[in-house]
Amino acid sequence: MALQSMVPLSQLLYSNGLAASVSPSPVKASPVFAAHRGLLFGDFAGLCCKSKRTRRRIGGGARKGQGSLSRSWSSVKAVLDLERIDVVPKDSNGVRQHKETKVSNLEDIISERGACGVGFIANLENKASHEIVKDALTALGCMEHRGGCGADNDSGDGAGLMTSIPWDLFNNWANTQGIVSFDNLQTGVGMVFLPKDENFMKEAKTVIENIFREEGLEVLGWRPVPVNVSVVGYYAKQTMPNIQQIFVKISKEENIDDIERELYICRKLIERASKSEKWGDELYFCSLSNQTIVYKGMLRSEVLGQFYSDLRSDLYKSPLAIYHRRYSTNTSPRWPLAQPMRLLGHNGEINTIQGNLNWMQSRETSLKSPVWRGRENEICPFGNSKASDSANLDSAAELLLRSGRSPEEALMILVPEAYKNHPTLTIKYPEVVDFYDFYKGQMEAWDGPALLLFSDGKTVGACLDRNGLRPARYWKTVDNVVYVASEVGVLPMDESKITMKGRLGPGMMIAVDLQNGKVYENTDVKKRVASSYPYGKWLNENMRSLQTVNFLSTSVMDNEAILRCQQAYGYSSEDVQMVIETMAAQGKEPTFCMGDDIPLAVLSQKAHMLYDYFKQRFAQVTNPAIDPLREGLVMSLEVNIGKRGNILDVGPENAAQVILSSPVLNEGELELLIKDPNLKPQVLPTFFDIGQGVEGSIEKTIKKLCEAADEAVRSGSQLLILSDRSEELEPTRPAIPILLAVGAVHQHLIQNGLRTSASIVAETAQCFSTHQFACLIGYGASAVCPYLALETCRHWRLSNKTVNLMRNGKMPTVTIEQAQKNFCKAVKSGLLKILSKMGISLLSSYCGAQIFEIYGLGKEIVDLAFCGSVAKIGGLSLDELARESLSFWVKAFSEDTAKRLENFGFIQFRPGGEYHGNNPEMSKLLHKAVRQKSESAYSVYQQHLSNRPVNVLRDLLEFKSDRSPIPVGKVEPATSIVQRFCTGGMSLGAISRETHEAIAIAMNRLGGKSNSGEGGEDPIRWKPLTDVIDGYSPTLPHLKGLQNGDTATSAIKQVASGRFGVTPTFLVNADQLEIKIAQGAKPGEGGQLPGKKVSAYIARLRNSKPGVPLISPPPHHDIYSIEDLAQLIFDLHQVNPKAKVSVKLVAEAGIGTVASGVAKGNADVIQISGHDGGTGASPISSIKHAGGPWELGLTETHQTLIANGLRERVILRVDGGFKSGVDVLMAAAMGADEYGFGSVAMIATGCVMARICHTNNCPVGVASQREELRARFPGVPGDLVNYFLYVAEEVRGMLARLGYEKMDDIIGQTGLLKQRNVSLMKTQQLDLSYILSCVGVPKWSSTAIRTQDVHTNGVVLDDLLLSDPGVNCLFCTHWFC
Repeated sequence: MALQSMVPLSQLLYSNGLAASVSPSPVKASPVFAAHRGLLFGDFAGLCCKSKRTRRRIGGGARKGQGSLSRSWSSVKAVLDLERIDVVPKDSNGVRQHKETKVSNLEDIISERGACGVGFIANLENKASHEIVKDALTALGCMEHRGGCGADNDSGDGAGLMTSIPWDLFNNWANTQGIVSFDNLQTGVGMVFLPKDENFMKEAKTVIENIFREEGLEVLGWRPVPVNVSVVGYYAKQTMPNIQQIFVKISKEENIDDIERELYICRKLIERASKSEKWGDELYFCSLSNQTIVYKGMLRSEVLGQFYSDLRSDLYKSPLAIYHRRYSTNTSPRWPLAQPMRLLGHNGEINTIQGNLNWMQSRETSLKSPVWRGRENEICPFGNSKASDSANLDSAAELLLRSGRSPEEALMILVPEAYKNHPTLTIKYPEVVDFYDFYKGQMEAWDGPALLLFSDGKTVGACLDRNGLRPARYWKTVDNVVYVASEVGVLPMDESKITMKGRLGPGMMIAVDLQNGKVYENTDVKKRVASSYPYGKWLNENMRSLQTVNFLSTSVMDNEAILRCQQAYGYSSEDVQMVIETMAAQGKEPTFCMGDDIPLAVLSQKAHMLYDYFKQRFAQVTNPAIDPLREGLVMSLEVNIGKRGNILDVGPENAAQVILSSPVLNEGELELLIKDPNLKPQVLPTFFDIGQGVEGSIEKTIKKLCEAADEAVRSGSQLLILSDRSEELEPTRPAIPILLAVGAVHQHLIQNGLRTSASIVAETAQCFSTHQFACLIGYGASAVCPYLALETCRHWRLSNKTVNLMRNGKMPTVTIEQAQKNFCKAVKSGLLKILSKMGISLLSSYCGAQIFEIYGLGKEIVDLAFCGSVAKIGGLSLDELARESLSFWVKAFSEDTAKRLENFGFIQFRPGGEYHGNNPEMSKLLHKAVRQKSESAYSVYQQHLSNRPVNVLRDLLEFKSDRSPIPVGKVEPATSIVQRFCTGGMSLGAISRETHEAIAIAMNRLGGKSNSGEGGEDPIRWKPLTDVIDGYSPTLPHLKGLQNGDTATSAIKQVASGRFGVTPTFLVNADQLEIKIAQGAKPGEGGQLPGKKVSAYIARLRNSKPGVPLISPPPHHDIYSIEDLAQLIFDLHQVNPKAKVSVKLVAEAGIGTVASGVAKGNADVIQISGHDGGTGASPISSIKHAGGPWELGLTETHQTLIANGLRERVILRVDGGFKSGVDVLMAAAMGADEYGFGSVAMIATGCVMARICHTNNCPVGVASQREELRARFPGVPGDLVNYFLYVAEEVRGMLARLGYEKMDDIIGQTGLLKQRNVSLMKTQQLDLSYILSCVGVPKWSSTAIRTQDVHTNGVVLDDLLLSDPGVNCLFCTHWFC
């Protein structure tokens, strides 16, 4: 669309979510159109000021007729001149009226992030003027679409301004108060958020004043900041602080840097003193400086200047201004979290925040600098897990700045560019490469997409992260003003006055030196900083790279010994054959299909390795996953080994480290490290003694291990090697789970301030999959030597079976060395993919970042080794974990143990193996019920499900009710209930045409919704069938059981990152449009269709080539932030105004606030998928180890939306492993309105769960594109209709027994659930209180939420222009006539 980049008129004419009342005027053919036809769009876009995207009234109608669009050009011009019309009702005091709604804050979520719009304006001549401030406010007003609003559509997520201190304004105030004019050189100004309570405010002021006086500073006075409360939204008003400014005189210091340092120390002391007070969380210094001041709040950008009357005063003058508009995605917005911070304005997310905080805590004891005069301990801590990622990055940058670094240098250290293999830097600026190499081993990168603006009052600048995933434009004018903004068109600008312009690319920086009046572009800035010390010389003299050592060419264990080791350390035949051997043969991770339908490790009756209790976190909405295939240049697995020096000091000793090219070591490379005299390595065995019994044994050993590590580091060791290698395994000395050992030592060293003094390497048999490597690195290991996995590779290559397969040409020939190399290559590729799921580029930043959630470990274990990780349901104690580990170990010494590895059945179903939810017996019973249309057969199917082992969290729950049962006849009919049912997003290509169309026809008959999945749809399916005879139709000749009136169209059409098959006609033929942000079976990764399944028909629909594999970029790769998602939602509403827009998310900790951001982005439907969703093809590690149970994700989402007043805005849908009416009712009680069925829908149409979807060899044609196999497809639409009607009748029966007449009555009623008294094999310590908790129910019924009109974009600029006869004439003249 020609106007797609132009601002919607609704954003200009709407305020606070309500349409401005602008009277229609007769439209004439405007001379503007006639005279400037060629310039209209460009000029208009340049002048346009984007205002707040309209937030539709809940239940608001669809787009009105075109008659309401008529506006005179003068009306539009008035809007362009930024005149706004306030139509929100006000009370007698002029205050906006709102409904009384109580909002409770979320729990602290460590991964809190926000996305934003930012920019700065600076006068090169350092001339202070009010024009700078006015322009910044104007530009900030144009960033409203980059921000978010609360449920009242009026409480902004945050907006703010950083400027130089307006001394004229403050001196004028001082004169009116009888205070002597301030000494600009020695006066500090604090912008303070004080407690609302009058008494608490007085206490806080007393603490502040006392500390200033103790530090020898004179308190000159307090100034209440004049504010206009009437422009503050309802929710923001509930938490609005008392805002005052404090003026202090620093007489003992003369130098500006020393003055700033003294003020920094005072602020830190105040923060420490107030921490224990009741009001401690209500005190916050926006700024305390002699140079800059920050005005900010929980406001919309448009009203910042109205709220703070100071900003409108002509006396408010500044040579610089940084402005920021926040979109809070992963937390409830709070006043202190608005930006700018004290040094930075941050648009983006820090994905490695937990690791960064751990490392900052660990280095607190080693930070020394003469500028602090021995007061380093008084300025700790340098991180706060309750603050945002932006606030913590600001804190780290501020520490470096106050310690003598320039802002540019601080940000080059914290957010380095991708300098490796950078031809320009390597050839022209080697000193910059040396700088980055030097600090790579000292400071882990704060990794994630980010545009950072910074100022210390003397310099103002901006930089982008290594990926460059945030927009940043800059330009300079003839009057020596420099502008940087995340948008173009934020200010009217005469192009003829622009003397320089450009955009920041990945890792680039621009800096404005206000004191010298110079602009430094990227390489100038970097070269200036990097030339300050001889970094290259220091590196050459001290830094070493680990030499590559060849893999062993012979095995070191005999067959009996390796079998015993594999049994002792928890290997299964699946692990060896499907994982290790596949990686050794092919050099890549094995691919599998369907989903993870086995119990969570804590629920399983089988022993699991500790890693299985961990699920990888992943990016969704707030930031993009990285594409490791296409963006490999910015990624690195390189890691430094050795002591990390004092980051505040610069010297050659800090470069004394060893570089590893990857974290995967072979035995020879580990031996080199062990022999390195400079590292003084210490090998620490990790076995625990059960000679005196299991109880307490592992805890005692862990304690001794941590003490030994502590002593080794204090004795000078810079490398700790935790090893479970033993010459001879002993029955009474089993190995500690190596992940527990690594995590415990890592946490112990952090807590004792020793972590930066040494690196941890794991020498272990207990590591062979990419997930296991990722866990070890994520919890502190810098490298891993998987000695048993490598030995397994060698044995595989030397086995007779492998030799014969290679000799007969049935397997590519690889040498024994190549097999091991292939294994390591697969591990490295897998690690890159795992990093990329979370949007992390550098393994060095992933190390210790703890990007995992825990399901099934108790507080005792988490606090010991995984402190800070999310573990909501509790679980195993240390002794219970010891018993589970022991169950593996004893197999190696039992005479009854088979002479081959056991197959646990964790991947493939097998009799006697692990229980699978989708098993042959279940599918047979379901086939019988739906094909025979037999209620008794369905009852047998129900009984099978009710008797199954505990498989999912909801199996630990049951229903209770204080009502008497009612007759089933009084319950809402099944035909109504089935309208809440949907099928999963299964793409045409992953499944056959027959399956896809049969499912769609069945759902359309029921009034439910099928989902196209990604991959498009044949237009022949969009019209009802009228040619059916005896169940067959010439239109769809491959199907049977058809009826006239059937429609094969999918009601929900999916838009995924690959955009396969997405065309305008595809979009307009949808009832719903689903944006796939994540997929349950492989969150953080894109769709994957093997080449053999890309037939000519599939290729035509996907606009691709037959036989070529199709792998989508990670979803949603074209969405770099929540604002981009909001824009896509807007675009889809524009393309199809009648279709609701759904956003598909996957359960993980923090999903509730992600969902809040999505709701604020104007989505109609939010879908929460569980980790057990299916897939046509995916790496095994992704299927098994990413995503969480939907029970937790749904609970968090529902409760968070309720708490934030957003629940009524969206339909809440859930899917993942649904099989029965019990699942439906459980989900309803937890808050879901609609329910998705994936794998079971395929089973109902004929799937036999062969689990070979990815091979194109499905024996019944359900998931194959081969014609001969598709001909075997047994299903008819009526089978699926029967299934869903049975499920609905089951729901009706349960409602009747509970005493409820309709679904609406139980949605969100967690009081109907209670925990069952079930005896689990591993622990009785699971805590489901989080799922059972309740914060309320929606104000509307579920039916009202589901049947509300599609959210509208309101009146948009395109419509306005197209309604103008002059524009219509233009189109007619130039395009159609």
